[in-house]
Amino acid sequence: MTKENFQKLWTLHYPDTVPISYQFKHDYSDRWFRIHSLPDSKRYPEDENEWQILLSRQNEIFTDLFGPDTQIFIVAGEYNWGENRQIHITDEEEIFKPFSFVKLDNIQLNRNYSEQYDEPDIYKPAFAKTIWKPKYHDKLLREIANDNTRAFFISFDKNVIVAPYDGGVDFVLKDILTKEDYRNKYRGWLSKREDGM
Repeated sequence: MTKENFQKLWTLHYPDTVPISYQFKHDYSDRWFRIHSLPDSKRYPEDENEWQILLSRQNEIFTDLFGPDTQIFIVAGEYNWGENRQIHITDEEEIFKPFSFVKLDNIQLNRNYSEQYDEPDIYKPAFAKTIWKPKYHDKLLREIANDNTRAFFISFDKNVIVAPYDGGVDFVLKDILTKEDYRNKYRGWLSKREDGM
């Protein structure tokens, strides 16, 4: 898929946000929900048993949403605070080497979020096509859970965004009804906080 085709699909499905995962809960709050990856909202796994719980939860709900052997995209990126850095994170980090990333247009953060960012601040996203298979992306999920890197998964066909982070996973589903169905199905993994965080 070309950069232009991806950007066209993004604009069609998610016109109110940019491909930066922490924005989704604000820009699509009606279709957003979050699970925690470990019991009692524990943030980081401390042993292999806890890693198995985290990976089992994530693989179960991701497969439920995407379906097995489904084409999806990984989106990763990096912030650039005015430096003239030429190498992209997807070319540099070992965890991204198995995938063929295509760079998207830089996002001028000051234009979208003027109160949070200065003029030269940009975000440099890229995407790669992959197939969702249970356990196939476990190395990447471990890196994200350890807060070593950031990336999210998207299926335009299913209108689903899956954005893991260190502590849990954010989801943006196709509509409010679908979101409520999945929130109910996985209610044991939800935050006890009223705001869902």
